[in-house]
Amino acid sequence: MLSLPYLLVNSVMSKSIYFKQLNGIRFIAVLLVLIDHWLIPINPFSFLGHLGVVIFFVLSGFLITRILFENADSCRTHHSSPFVKMIRFIYRRSLRIFPIYFLLLFIGFVFQLSNFSELSLWLISYTPNFYIISHQGWMGVWDHLWSLAVEEQYYLLFPYFIFFVSVSRYPRLFISMLLLGLGARLSFYVFATHEVKENFWMISYVNPIAAIDSFGLGGILAYLFHYKQALYEKLRAKVYLLPLSLVFFVGILWLSEESTYVHDNIFSIVFERFFAGLFSFFLITQALSNQTWIIGRFLQLGWVSYLGQISYGIYLYHNVVYNYYHMKGNTIIGYLSNFLPELTEELPNFIYLKFAISLVIVLVLASLSWFFIEKPINRFKNRI
Repeated sequence: MLSLPYLLVNSVMSKSIYFKQLNGIRFIAVLLVLIDHWLIPINPFSFLGHLGVVIFFVLSGFLITRILFENADSCRTHHSSPFVKMIRFIYRRSLRIFPIYFLLLFIGFVFQLSNFSELSLWLISYTPNFYIISHQGWMGVWDHLWSLAVEEQYYLLFPYFIFFVSVSRYPRLFISMLLLGLGARLSFYVFATHEVKENFWMISYVNPIAAIDSFGLGGILAYLFHYKQALYEKLRAKVYLLPLSLVFFVGILWLSEESTYVHDNIFSIVFERFFAGLFSFFLITQALSNQTWIIGRFLQLGWVSYLGQISYGIYLYHNVVYNYYHMKGNTIIGYLSNFLPELTEELPNFIYLKFAISLVIVLVLASLSWFFIEKPINRFKNRI
């Protein structure tokens, strides 16, 4: 199900090619999530949503860390207090994320979607991932908000490390994040019972510590791009690392599929996210370059860039538009099925029709959200 890390790329990078291509990465990630959540009966690739989330985590790690590097450098240069910069960072992130997030919660309150009253405190406090951990179950149409919670929890703690750790210690910080994420998932694999791992695997999946290696990979890329341009250029030149990382990721998926148990295997619990992160790392590395390559040209297409720009809204609203497991009485498609019974059919043609209708609805909602709420509010980001 990511999370989207949602950051306006043009506030980070001055060159438009970066804006276009990184928005294109967002589009790819959110498309993977939609395919995974909306085509469940006919989708043979159950990992697509997981990969989409990890792409967003790594992208968020890169963008957020690079912003923090710039702010920390400014504090060091001018010998100024970092707290003003940190307050500004939190203010800008809040303006970007909170308005339509709480709008969605208000809609949930009005229509009492997926038992909103019971879940409201968890949703309002940005802790739905902890609800999933403590209750060992999902949250209906609110399932996907766990990834936004993980990102927000990361945003609240991570800036302190960048501002108060010396530049020379940044590599150790990011290596520690990799080890911590892998270690958290390995600990779950070693110490959890078979029943817990097989039936309640989401406990590890939504744990913020178990996701931190994805942010760490983004941080490493930000460090190379910001402080070690020569090393970044050498890395970018090794284009073969992108398909090679994809081969390794597919190999991990194959080993997981060949395991005795669906979830209770080390490949699924420990290594799938890491190798998905590694693929995301090299994908974003290539997307940052100015070179003309076939994927780069696709990422810069106008419609791709636009859909990436509104991807936060797409991700936020998509479960309310349609959720395969919680359709009746909870989603727009569920409501429409009262008038179009064909929408409940499981035949491939009807599933594709449902996908197409859902896509149109979510694009309309996300576009309206962007032009009438998000974009106007973003103008206030530079007021502090």
